[in-house]
Amino acid sequence: MVRRSGEMAFSRTAYLLAYNVGMAAGWSYALYLGVKGALDSEFPSSLAGCMPSGGSIVGLFQMISLLEVFHALFGLVRGSPLAALLQWTGRSNVLFNVILPIPTIYAAAPAGAMMLAWCLSEIIRYPWYAAQIKGTCPFWLTWLRYSAFIPLYPVGVVGEMLSIYNALPTIQANLMHSVQLPNSWNFGFDYATFMKIVLVLYPGLWWMLYSGLLKTRAKKLPKL
Repeated sequence: MVRRSGEMAFSRTAYLLAYNVGMAAGWSYALYLGVKGALDSEFPSSLAGCMPSGGSIVGLFQMISLLEVFHALFGLVRGSPLAALLQWTGRSNVLFNVILPIPTIYAAAPAGAMMLAWCLSEIIRYPWYAAQIKGTCPFWLTWLRYSAFIPLYPVGVVGEMLSIYNALPTIQANLMHSVQLPNSWNFGFDYATFMKIVLVLYPGLWWMLYSGLLKTRAKKLPKL
């Protein structure tokens, strides 16, 4: 029984280590493509080339990150499955429903800035998780884990909000992701209106999460 428990613990550790290393590699590749796309574009400082170059990889690894909901659900990691699902849904909604379907949005500066902020955040977060699993996490990585979000989170959120705002006319004109009445279900849904509500709520929700991260940072890095 003890041997079996030990084997299960080893399998869990090996899987989580492989997952986090793989995710770090994937997001690093997305960052490389994004930077290369920006530099290869006519106006590199506009960041317009980031998402067209690396957006498909960002989408792939964002989809894979849905596994983190199940990691929490099945007790592989500590954390709330609901919180993980809400975070994944929020980011995926912006990426898959707003940015990627509209060429003028994913080839624009806000989407590029958002992509770079996401990539930089993830290539810190996943190595930190991997190092925690190994029990050999250096202080500098912990410092980055609880400090890099200070500039990166606002950049990412502003990129998301501007992308949503700029996409609203296209979403509304084409009735994207909407359900029109009449239909057999007698149910209607206007995605443009939904995203307007989301846009209004964004600053408050962002501050709740951001202030929570600042409090966590104060606990993890008490000397700073």
